[in-house]
Amino acid sequence: MALIGNNNHKSVLDENASLFQNTEKKSEKQKWAEMNSSQKLYYFFDYYLLKCIFTAAIAAVSILFIWNILKPQKEQKLFLAVVHNSLISEDEERLDQVLTELLVTDSETQEIHIDDSFAEGYATDAKLSAYLAAQEIDLLITNETHFQELAKTGCFEDLNNVIPEIDSQNKDLFCWSSVSADSDPEHTGAYGIDITDSEFLKNSWYSEEKAIIGIIQGSMKKENAILTLSELFFND
Repeated sequence: MALIGNNNHKSVLDENASLFQNTEKKSEKQKWAEMNSSQKLYYFFDYYLLKCIFTAAIAAVSILFIWNILKPQKEQKLFLAVVHNSLISEDEERLDQVLTELLVTDSETQEIHIDDSFAEGYATDAKLSAYLAAQEIDLLITNETHFQELAKTGCFEDLNNVIPEIDSQNKDLFCWSSVSADSDPEHTGAYGIDITDSEFLKNSWYSEEKAIIGIIQGSMKKENAILTLSELFFND
């Protein structure tokens, strides 16, 4: 049967002509069934490859993030911070190796942490303050001026108290400082040791000032800090 238009003229097309048929929307399953192997391959590359790569990347990142949270954390035997200076990789690796040999008894569950990412600047000082408040750091190395500033805030242990067996002949290496405190407003103590000539720093220390090391007040690994100071630096 021919179709009648608005002007009453008959159309040359029959109402069953394909032009007037609703196009049936095929499902992905139907499309896939009608394709040969080559078509299926091209169709996958065109429509699904990037989606699969993106999904796989998201899954990998998620798994890695979850694993880092849930995996057993190693016990930190010592946290050594190098402030307002940095270590060349060779010196840092050597120091890490020596400290590991001194303090670590099981490398699978224990580790040494050396952090020299405390460059000069307000952001770094804020970061350092946060680490100190959290009692994360055990030993700290910095230039003499900055060391004195920190010592006056009560940042360091008095070495006369924690290492009383230090030989008097070596006390010329001490860094002395007056610490203001309510209980002892003008107590002068040996809060650090000059390690500028240490074999672990001689290639890395670029400051014109001396390199001073001290034990952090309230260190969570004070015994290991004392052992490190006595064995590696003081008798260097």
